Amino acid sequence: MDLGFLDTGKSIRDPIWGYFRIPPDFLPLVDAEEFQRLRDISQLGHVFLVYPGARHSRFEHSLGVFHLTGQFLRRLLDSDQAPGIDLEDARVLLAAGLLHDIGHYPYSHLLEEMQMFFVDHEVRGRQIIEDPDTEVHQALLGAGIDPLRVANVIDYQSAEQALPERDLRLAYVLSGTLDPDKIDYLLRDSRYCGVPFGESVNRDRLLSSITFDARSQRPAITYKGVSAVEALIFTNYLMYRNVYWHHTVRSANAMFKRGVQDLLQHPDCRLSESDFNRATESDLVHRLEHEIERVGLDRRSSMIGRLKRRKLHKVARTFQLIGDGGELIPQFTALYDNPNARRRLELEICLQMSRKTGLELSGDEVLVDIPRFTKSPQLDLQVFFGHHLPYNREDPLSFDDPEVSLLKDSLIGNFDAQAKVVRIFCANEPGLAAALRAETDFFSDGFKQA
Repeated sequence: MDLGFLDTGKSIRDPIWGYFRIPPDFLPLVDAEEFQRLRDISQLGHVFLVYPGARHSRFEHSLGVFHLTGQFLRRLLDSDQAPGIDLEDARVLLAAGLLHDIGHYPYSHLLEEMQMFFVDHEVRGRQIIEDPDTEVHQALLGAGIDPLRVANVIDYQSAEQALPERDLRLAYVLSGTLDPDKIDYLLRDSRYCGVPFGESVNRDRLLSSITFDARSQRPAITYKGVSAVEALIFTNYLMYRNVYWHHTVRSANAMFKRGVQDLLQHPDCRLSESDFNRATESDLVHRLEHEIERVGLDRRSSMIGRLKRRKLHKVARTFQLIGDGGELIPQFTALYDNPNARRRLELEICLQMSRKTGLELSGDEVLVDIPRFTKSPQLDLQVFFGHHLPYNREDPLSFDDPEVSLLKDSLIGNFDAQAKVVRIFCANEPGLAAALRAETDFFSDGFKQA
């Protein structure tokens, strides 16, 4: 198959990948209103409150993923056991790479965690792509690309869709242990945050080692890429530990979610999910502030107002959910899945602290931050050795095989220890943090009852 069309069209200068091109019939997708909106959807949300340079957007990330998807295609089609991908498939996959984040709400993944109000961005992306009234849908038809297939590749885990094997094969290229999305966001986020982790990844060796595993129908690597993949996975760990899960970022995220939740549950609130669907981040903040004032609340003292002034809640207490602390994971998982229950718990803690300290608390001075416990580095990757295969073994070997890499044994446990941390944040009220740290009865019994 000739992929020479990837070398035609508009030239893009990208700070991560240098020059690459957007072919002429893909340009209307970039120019579509729904894609241009991504210019004002930040890649990392409130991370800029800790790393001021983290101002990059889903727009340039999506362009980078498009470029890398083309690089993946070239390598996969050059594999010894090339996947059954024709030109139509290639164009569907490229479009899916470009549009994979089209469904993001403002502030990236934050609102998705409020499942009673919002849906996953993949689901929302399908809605946008399949809507005949959107410019993205019309641009896909104009390029001769089936919008349904593009939506299938992006929203491949949908329980409501039975995906053809042909589309599922493409989805595995875009989502997995080694995929264009992950490579781009780790290297791009590292660069814009000013941390050096992504610099350790040998990107040329990484991309040149990509091959295809016909048995799993997924991308794989040759043995030459093992160290580059190790560097990428370790970068993933370091980015979560130092950037994505930084305690100040978690505080800002918890405040934002609670502020939106309180407003949406106000009896006079007129906002609905539709107000968030097509909003940019600046649009949304303006709408939230307007609605806060309309329902009679004080904008400056609201969560949104405090976030704008960086008046953030501080860590008062942490729960490490490993070892004996693991018995609380089911309770905290239930609270993560039910933001209403978490809010009731926060209100109850505030009431308890008000009684003990004499402080007049309104109910949002204490926040319980719960991460997604299922988040963990993926290592389900096959490695082909060819004639370099270790003695008496069959090709390919699994990446986490001890003869390939010991990274899993040394990393996964440490990653879980960093992930399985529940933090109690509190406002800067006199004596509140000390009272939370001294509390024993509630935190020994209250969480178990939650």
